[in-house]
Amino acid sequence: MESNDKLRRIEKKHLPLFYRLILKIPMLKITGSFSGFFWTVICPIFILLNSFINFFILIYFKFPINVVLASLVPIFLLIILVKVTLKRLINWWNNFVVGGYTRRDVNEVLNEYMALINKEKEKSSKQHMPR
Repeated sequence: MESNDKLRRIEKKHLPLFYRLILKIPMLKITGSFSGFFWTVICPIFILLNSFINFFILIYFKFPINVVLASLVPIFLLIILVKVTLKRLINWWNNFVVGGYTRRDVNEVLNEYMALINKEKEKSSKQHMPR
């Protein structure tokens, strides 16, 4: 590989304006196990309830207003999804493609695993010993 063909890290300041604006949108930080709960439970329920609200909006309001009101929530969800996907893509690119995958020796991993199992067995045997 030549020096100009090397993979480079993605810096936010070098992204196009559209992506920089999306990344600047404030969002609550969803971390840990709540992130999975949010995307698998709360978000689909919110989308289902939004479909009922959109049905009401499309019937109750007149033409130009109903389309605008009905499209606000899906556009908002799309922007959030694009932001999350973009952040994950940048992190993935910088960590795995540019940084390279971490290669480990299989014997080393097996030895660590066996040591962990032995440690857990010793803990459980100490807890179950009569006093």
